Amino acid sequence: MTEHVDAEITRQAEELAAELIVLTERRDAAEARARELLTAEDHKAGVTYAQEIFAAKQEKLMLETEMEITRRRRVRLLMPQ
Repeated sequence: MTEHVDAEITRQAEELAAELIVLTERRDAAEARARELLTAEDHKAGVTYAQEIFAAKQEKLMLETEMEITRRRRVRLLMPQ
C-alpha cells in the first residue's frame, strides 16, 4: 500500500511540476505582450493600447498567483508525512 501511495504522490508532483512549466511560459508571454504594447505606443500620434496593456498585466498577475498556488500544493504534497 505504501508503494502505491508513494507512486501516486510522485505522479501528482510531476503533474504539478509540468503545470508550473506551462504557467511560467504563459506568464512570460503575457509579460512580453505587455512590453511590446508599451513600446508600440505613440502618444503624440494618438496610438495607445491602455486596455490591452492592462489586460496583459492582469493576466500576468493571475498567472503568478496560479503559479504560487501550484508551487505550494507541490511542496505540501512532497512534505514528509
